Amino acid sequence: MIDVTRAEQLFSILAEVTDQPLYDESRRIELSATLANTALEIGRSIRILCAADQQLGATVCLRSQFESLVRSVWTLHCASEKEIKRLSINRLTSETSQGAKNIPLAAKMLEELEEIPSLRNLMVALNEFKGSAWRPLNSFVHAGLHAVVHTKFGWPPELVDQTFRMSNGLCVLAYTQIGLLTGTPRIQGEIIALAASFSSVLPRYRDNT
Repeated sequence: MIDVTRAEQLFSILAEVTDQPLYDESRRIELSATLANTALEIGRSIRILCAADQQLGATVCLRSQFESLVRSVWTLHCASEKEIKRLSINRLTSETSQGAKNIPLAAKMLEELEEIPSLRNLMVALNEFKGSAWRPLNSFVHAGLHAVVHTKFGWPPELVDQTFRMSNGLCVLAYTQIGLLTGTPRIQGEIIALAASFSSVLPRYRDNT
């Protein structure tokens, strides 16, 4: 059910498509790209964990992957220059860490992104994820009832499959974001078209799009 090989084939193709210079070297563009790549790195970890039957770790990582993607998009479209500066640090210190605590949480970022008409299609996917997965993911992160029950009684195969597919879907959105940051015309459409051939490893709602 967990076809990691097929997923890796997809992301190898998308990595080649997006392997281009960023549109410019501004802090905003570079930070957004860094956060999108963070989402991809977490996604790689989730695939490994799913394949190793380490579902609890995979599920906890899924929330971090989602927040990384949301923050990447928010950084590009909504963050103030002051917020960009706070996040664009070269080394961690107690002072720089304290400054980053004032950055909005994911829920607030999503609210701000909702106000941008050009992101309407993306917001459908992000809101669908948040609406269906956010509360269970919070329970897993904080060792709540979901974590206790599934650790004690095991994980339904459909839940493992869902985690795997959701993570892969977030990876596709992260590659789409990176494509946007290159400034290459029509690259986002190319990414979506390529992903359409890999429905077996992507969220099921994509089958009808």
